[in-house]
Amino acid sequence: MAAKRKKASSDSTIESGPRKSPARPILGIVLITLGVLALVALFDFDKAQSRHLTTDVDNMMQNKVGFIGAEFAFFSFKWLGVAAFFIPFYIFALSARCFTRQLYRKRWFASAGVVLSILAIASLAGVANQNELISAETSLFKEQLIDRFGGDIGHLIGAVLLQPLIGSWGSALILLMILVISSIVLLTDDFSKAGHYLRERWRTRGERRARRREEKLAAAAAAAAEAEKQKESAPEIDPPQRKPKRKISMEEDEDEPANLLQNISMPTYPTEAAKPPAPAKTKKRAISLSKEAETPEPEVEKKPPLDPSMVKIVSGEKVEKAVAAIPERRGDYKFPPLELLAEAQDSGEISPDDHRETMEALVRTLDEFGVKVLPGEIHTGPVITRYEVTPAPGVRVERIANLDKNIALGLRALSVRILAPVPGKGSVGVEVPNRNPSSVCMREIVESKAWAESKAEIPIVLGKDVTGKPIVTDLTKMPHVLIAGSTGSGKTVCINAVIASLLYHSGPEDLRFIMVDPKVVEMQVYNELPHMLIPVVTEAKKVPGALKWLIAEMERRYQIFAKENVRNIAGFNAKLARTKEEAERALEMDAEMTAEERYAVSQIEVPRDDDAFEIPRKKLPYIVCVIDELADLMMVAPADIETCIARLAQLARAAGIHLILATQRPSVNVITGVIKANLPCRISFKVASKVDSRTILDGGGAESLIGKGDMLFIPPGTSNLTRAQGAFVSDDEINAIVANIRDNNDPPIFAEEVQRQIESEDSEGGGGSRSEDEDGDELIPDAIEVLRSTKRASTSMLQRRLRIGYNRAARIMELLEDRGVVGPENGSSPREILVDLDSY
Repeated sequence: MAAKRKKASSDSTIESGPRKSPARPILGIVLITLGVLALVALFDFDKAQSRHLTTDVDNMMQNKVGFIGAEFAFFSFKWLGVAAFFIPFYIFALSARCFTRQLYRKRWFASAGVVLSILAIASLAGVANQNELISAETSLFKEQLIDRFGGDIGHLIGAVLLQPLIGSWGSALILLMILVISSIVLLTDDFSKAGHYLRERWRTRGERRARRREEKLAAAAAAAAEAEKQKESAPEIDPPQRKPKRKISMEEDEDEPANLLQNISMPTYPTEAAKPPAPAKTKKRAISLSKEAETPEPEVEKKPPLDPSMVKIVSGEKVEKAVAAIPERRGDYKFPPLELLAEAQDSGEISPDDHRETMEALVRTLDEFGVKVLPGEIHTGPVITRYEVTPAPGVRVERIANLDKNIALGLRALSVRILAPVPGKGSVGVEVPNRNPSSVCMREIVESKAWAESKAEIPIVLGKDVTGKPIVTDLTKMPHVLIAGSTGSGKTVCINAVIASLLYHSGPEDLRFIMVDPKVVEMQVYNELPHMLIPVVTEAKKVPGALKWLIAEMERRYQIFAKENVRNIAGFNAKLARTKEEAERALEMDAEMTAEERYAVSQIEVPRDDDAFEIPRKKLPYIVCVIDELADLMMVAPADIETCIARLAQLARAAGIHLILATQRPSVNVITGVIKANLPCRISFKVASKVDSRTILDGGGAESLIGKGDMLFIPPGTSNLTRAQGAFVSDDEINAIVANIRDNNDPPIFAEEVQRQIESEDSEGGGGSRSEDEDGDELIPDAIEVLRSTKRASTSMLQRRLRIGYNRAARIMELLEDRGVVGPENGSSPREILVDLDSY
């Protein structure tokens, strides 16, 4: 049946006709234009137009196609002679083929025909000129021809090479044959059709030979199997005795005639000749054992080694260094030098033969489990090499995906990760760790073109992917990141790399940090940075206050945007900077805003008293909040942390506030459904189990990572996993960067109002440090005074005037509503004041 299907497919291929290439009208128009220019340049050429033939450069004649046309005509006549006049017409013939579909590779054959035809014409002219049949001095083109009628090339081919060998008539006949054949190739399709027919005939003949060979092998295998089956089913008896080989029948039958003894040779024994014969039963067993010993054992079929031509090794991408280096200073901020970062060390590369051996072992391992595959491409990377195999028809990719541990055993690898299938390809990828991995250093990426040519507002360095391509992403497009990984997997190094990349790109006027480190061991070194908005928060009870301040700052910025009639931080900064680059960035961020952010901007309440609300006259900095251990915070105040993170993740991107959350315990009570839904961009290093991998990535794979920076990354706007190797930044490098920034820049200026609010929120959360009973609040009289002076009842007004957090201001407004002072909520408008506050 397979042979019939192959024959049918080949017949259908022949009937369907040769493959054709699409039309190329743009190329045809370009060729017509070039042909016209060449035609005008050649026919308008005069010897006085070339600098090679005249000494009066000032009064030199001009060609209609200019200097280029004159030089083209000069060299064309010098090299090809009269054949130069045929160049435009052959270009027109070649351009005509670009407006219609052509046979496969027909245009290449036509181009070769053009070249051969022009050379043949020039050579014919050279032969004629050599035999004085035509003289350049008496020709019609003596104003154009330089030395010879066939040019230098025609003279070389026709007169110097061919004529001494085969004579003038033989040379002319050979050149005329080449001219005719090349013209037929250019102007007709006969040669392409004939070539296609011969290829099809050769292919079908090869298929028939292969089919006959397979039939012979199948017949031989069937005959061998049938013989083996008959041999196993036959009883163990003596083979049919033939007269010439009858040696044992003498002992079995003593009544045979005596004259038969003369024709039977008695066996000789090494000891005494009078040994009695063995019993019949023992004799039969000996015969059967001798038969088994003489039967050759079936040889194990050895598969031929892997054909090197079937495997294509795609080397990892080399990182190109950028021409422009990092500037030394921007405004008052002096950047740290790149010399503080360590350079990448060269490691030994794996030879192509080793890759082919690994691919052969992979194919053999899968074949042992009944999975037939064909080898494909091999993509080498700094730490991981991906071996791609194509499953045979009928093989399900799930069977390959379930053999990860067996493949790791067969390849003697630490662990393997199976990508089934590879996105955009019809193959399955097996990612195997390299025996000699190369390190990915921060300096290599910061010096690369990917960093220099990145148009990101907040670029962060993550590392390199499997192919060695640097990964530089924009935090404003992510816009928040959730990082998870077990201890020692590279999570903290990734956070340090992100912070270091921000320090190499932005100054304090462009970006500020709020860092949370409950473990009090990782981020204390960053307290000396001028980028710090407040010192590193180490007490878990103060973190809700910091997050609430971020929410209040987000709402304040939205009020600024509404007052200035812009939609996001890029629009506000562009309005102040008034540059084209900032305006384009504002439009791009406006197009990426979510529905929640647009609604928040449209429904924000704009205060009408200018005294209480001040519009900043300088650009707003981005705020990046880095939380190193989310699990410790969720144990202290899970409700407040989850609510604040969800609200910031939904709305803070347009206000220029971004979150970077990290945890080493990715359980469902830490990374809740609300947090996962609002943070789609996630990074996972090696985790303990598949359950943890599903919690952070919504799928398996993170448990198969090898650690030490090996990670899976979900890029923004997609759900496909990207495997990468994180950039390594040592503690010494971080200390050197911070020390350099500290010594060359102003000391950090912390926001005292943020500190006071965090402390007040902490005291509110602790209870007992403020005098309020369960039915009231000590700030209610002050709140009534604010309502009396402003004639407006809104939560944001109380928050600004009383310098309190959003939650406390909302609680005071609810208490006033319960007392009947103000009415219920009225959407984006202020509440209605129900009593006369002057007499209250």
